[in-house]
Order: sequence, then structure tokens, then C-alpha cells
Amino acid sequence: MASTDLGECRILSPELLQELNAVIKDIRSVDVLFGYCYPSTYRAGMTGLATHLFYCTINQRDDTSCERYFRYDTASPIHSVESGRELRKNHIIGFSLTYEEDIIGVLQMLETGSIKINAKERTENDPIVIMGGPVVSANPEPYVDFIDAFVIGEGDYVIHSIIDSVANAKSRQLALDDISDIKGVYVPSREPEIVERVYVRDLNSVEHPIQQIVPDVPEGSVLEPVFGRSFLVEVARGCGHACKFCLVGHICRPRRVRSLGRLKEIVREGVRATQVNKISLIASSLGDLDGLEEFAEWIVNQGLQLSVPSLRADSVTEELLVTLIQGGQRTLTIAPETGTDLLRATVGKGLDNEDILRTSKLAVRVGYRSLKLYYIIGLPDETDEDVRAIAEQVREIAKVTGLRVIVSVNPFIPKAHTRYERIAQPPIEEIREKMKIVSSGLHNVPRTRIESLDPRRARIQASLSLADRRIGPVIEIAAKHGGLAGWRRAEKKTGIAFFSIANDQDRLEGELPWKFIKMNPR
Repeated sequence: MASTDLGECRILSPELLQELNAVIKDIRSVDVLFGYCYPSTYRAGMTGLATHLFYCTINQRDDTSCERYFRYDTASPIHSVESGRELRKNHIIGFSLTYEEDIIGVLQMLETGSIKINAKERTENDPIVIMGGPVVSANPEPYVDFIDAFVIGEGDYVIHSIIDSVANAKSRQLALDDISDIKGVYVPSREPEIVERVYVRDLNSVEHPIQQIVPDVPEGSVLEPVFGRSFLVEVARGCGHACKFCLVGHICRPRRVRSLGRLKEIVREGVRATQVNKISLIASSLGDLDGLEEFAEWIVNQGLQLSVPSLRADSVTEELLVTLIQGGQRTLTIAPETGTDLLRATVGKGLDNEDILRTSKLAVRVGYRSLKLYYIIGLPDETDEDVRAIAEQVREIAKVTGLRVIVSVNPFIPKAHTRYERIAQPPIEEIREKMKIVSSGLHNVPRTRIESLDPRRARIQASLSLADRRIGPVIEIAAKHGGLAGWRRAEKKTGIAFFSIANDQDRLEGELPWKFIKMNPR
């Protein structure tokens, strides 16, 4: 591939951000420059395992230098955290899109970095822009105007093949030709008929990021990752439950788990490499792990703190909760999703109210201080009784336990490839009325706080999730103006009824834009 003019890199002041394990290579000794971009905050990007995974994996190559870029909270979104390397000086720019609305950050970073927003306008002197993540694995079509190549599935399966193609190609176009032949990579300009998702079959067979970057920032800083100074351990990928509304349960199949022996090796190596004393376990439906109690107890017995994500209420035992308390965790998170057993069964959750109440009582008995509960409103077949039951359930838990309760209530967002992909999102006003039912039902309940996503934001996410490539102009205009008003202005200027996409049941009856993406196995 034609070389990129490296020029002079702007060096950032080291006082701005100190990190352990950041990698800075002499660019004169490598062939490929890779810019890993997270189109939102530094805090969010550094909380995600993907950032550490790709950073470590790519920098293990002698021929490649990977440096990181963030949309917010660093010195510049177009100069790398490591050395200040300009975004456009990279041969490959890789974006991870975890949330649909972050596409705005993607376009803003490209434009600020003097890279053509529209992929068709890029020349031999422009980087190749690739994108991965759950959003585009499910439906890349809304973003094809802006991205040269998408990874459909798990990026560590194909990242080395992509870099090899770029390193060996004599031109940008030839590199894209080679990339388009890689299984699991979608290059829109090559118009493939089918793209098959790729995934790692055996987690024990792939590298786990060991020398993870640890930001040396004060506790409570906007730069501190959500889990604080901790080492992230990927226990499993996928989920064996496949709730009808859940994207992960449908596009990350099958569930794969690392062995306990390998997990212990990862913890030992990671603690030595990162100099932290806290372990954060990463997995969907972590409680399904055989030997979770043993693994948690082993971690705590090493003198380490321990953090776990949301747990299924029917998988929680008193022994596990005691170990988590010993590991320093003080908030237990569970996701009832609905307030009634019937609706919960209808959406495939397979959990009953007795499990939720039992687990809440266990939490207070072993010493937890707070409980976080996740609910969804606006689900198919939901009634006002189901919505009122959310408040009733929370009131009972708060009364029985005396715990501080954080209630996260968010609108249903239909996702491509799920069993609800053809279900329209309820009207925004209907969602607001449901929120009022929950809020009024929890009025004056002591030590209880409600969090929720603005229904307008939920509508934007749903529209992006279900749209086709015709909304490219909407996204481009929205990125120029920003905020909710930017989306409204884009809808008006283009004449495309963007806010109606997810609420238009007739539109969802026809051929779906993502039909060419094959998610095997089902």
C-alpha cells in the first residue's frame, strides 16, 4: 500500500494523562500505523474490554504501531493519547461502535481529522476506515456511506488478516479488494451477496490482554474507568438464554467459556503486569459459569478485590454473595426486566419474582449496601398492570431490605437479528406515560432513585438499529449540528422521516436491510 506521509507528530504534555502499559513505538521501524478510535469518552472507552484486547493484540506485532483516540476528555480527538500522532497519519483507522448514537462521534472525529466523511470520496492518501462492534455486526447498513469495511462478528478473529492485507497491498484499492475476501469482513463498495459472521470457537485458544493500560488518575476523575483501577478478565462470550429483546443473546452465539485453570493463569499474569489489586469479571450471564463460587473465592484468597456485573437472580447463592462482599463489592445488580412473571416468561427471561425477592433479602443479610435493578418498559404484550408491577416490586424490595435501591427503567429498543426485530417501538408519548406510572408508584419511597433514558434518545437508537442505507444523509447532517436538535434538523432538511422508522410497523413487514448478514449458528 502506498505509504502515508508521517510528518511531525504533535507530542502531548505528559502531565495531561499518565498511564501504565501504554505502548509507543518508533514509527520508523514499523510498516503499518493503526489508530484505534473510541467515538465517545475516554472513561467509556477504557472501561470496555475491546480497547484493551485490540491494543494488546495489535501492538504484539513487530510491524504495527497501534495508538488510541477518543472523542471526549483527552487533549484532542485527532491526536493519539500515546504520542500525539495525527489521526490521518494512520494507514488504518478502526472504530468500535457499541452504541448507535456514537456514530455522531465517528463522523465528527473524521471531519476534525481532515478525513473525508464519505467513503467514496477518499483517495490513496486517506486511511482505510474500518468499524466493528455489536451495533454494526447486527446491521451495518445505516453507516455504509462513511465506512470502508465492517467486521461482522468478533474482531480478534480477523484483525491480523486485515493488517496483513494493508501491509502487503500496493494500493488502497487493492488493499480493500484483499480485505473484502476475508471471511467476516463486509466491504460495501464490493457489494457482496452474503456476509457471514465470524467468531472464536475456543476462548482458551485466543490471547487475553494481559498488559492492560491502567490510567493513573485520581479516584472520581472523569478519566477513571467505571471499574476503577482494575484488571478486566473476560470469562465468557455470548449468552445461553437468548431473551427475545437482547442483542447479545442473538448475535454472540454460542456461549463460550474459558476454563477455570486458564482464568486463574490470566489473573496471575494480569496482576503482575498491571500492578492493580482489583479484578473485574466480564461476561454476559456470569452466574451460569460452572465453578463461579470457586473462582471468586480463589480471587479473594489472593488478597484481591473483586467486581462482577449483573447477575441472574436465580443463579445467586449466599456463599457467592459473601465472597463478593469480602472482595469489596457493595452494590448488587440484577435485571428483572419486568415486574410480572408472565411478561418475563413471554420475553424469554425465565425468572420469577420469588427469585428476585430471595436474592434481595440475601443481599442485605450478607452486608450489601445497595441494589441496582434494571427494567424495560414498552415491551411487546406489555400492559399497564405490568408497568405498575415494576413499582410494586421495587416498593416491596425497598421495604423488606432497607437497602438503597437504584432503579434503571429504559424504553424497549428493537434490535436487528433478535426475535423482536419486526416489532415497532411504542410511540414516545406512550413511553412517557409508562414512565409516569413507575415514577408515581415510587413517589416518596425512601432510599430509592430512578434512572432512565430519554424516550427521544431511545427512538434515535431504535431508528438507527432498524434503518437501511438511505439514512446516511440524516446521520451526516445530525453530526454537523449535534444534540437532539441536530437529528430533528436532519429529518426536516432531508425529508426522511427518521423518527418514524422504528415506530412504522408497515415498514418492518418487508425485506429487512440486514438480511444478507448470516449469524450462524442460530
